[in-house]
Amino acid sequence: MSDRTDILIGALSEKVAAVTRLPTPTTRALRWLAFAAVFVGALVAIRGHRADIGARLADSAFAVPWAASLLVAISAAFAAFRMTVPGTGRWIAVLPLPPLAVWLATLGTGCVHEISAQGLSVLGTSFECLEFIVMTSLPLAAVLVWMLRRAAPLAPASTFAMGALAAAAAGSTGLELFHHIDTSTEALVWHFGTVGLVTLIGLASGRRALSVALVNE
Repeated sequence: MSDRTDILIGALSEKVAAVTRLPTPTTRALRWLAFAAVFVGALVAIRGHRADIGARLADSAFAVPWAASLLVAISAAFAAFRMTVPGTGRWIAVLPLPPLAVWLATLGTGCVHEISAQGLSVLGTSFECLEFIVMTSLPLAAVLVWMLRRAAPLAPASTFAMGALAAAAAGSTGLELFHHIDTSTEALVWHFGTVGLVTLIGLASGRRALSVALVNE
């Protein structure tokens, strides 16, 4: 019986293919963020940055929510890749919440002040924002899915929701550099709102998008 077991183990080990170890979640997140920076940066360069971008970045009313959106993209990307590691605590999903709260709070405060001073006339439409963030999110999310599926996303819905949040926030961060929206109300509706919509779509489609990684569960 022992001889047969040894033979079986030997036969199985001969057919085992070498497996390339994945880089750490931090390394993979940094690689995706580098791709996102180049991709979004190229789109901004094509569109041409705002002539007053220096002055706007010096204004806290613009700089704080802009920096918060950037931190949301970075932290959500790290959370998404970390969530592909079995045994990772659920706390990692709250990583983007602090910058997300700052982003929402600053835009929300500005929105209240604007509506109090000008009424609902401050509300406007900007479908260009919706289009840019969504269309930018698609290739960023596609690359993210490819990278995530190589690991073990045991919670695919929340993992992809984090990834979708990172992609949409990256698109919103780039959009601010060339698109003229100078009211917090419009930014709240068309930037933050679109990012929220993309994140919900990611949450709903995460299991299907990352299903290949779950075939052997």
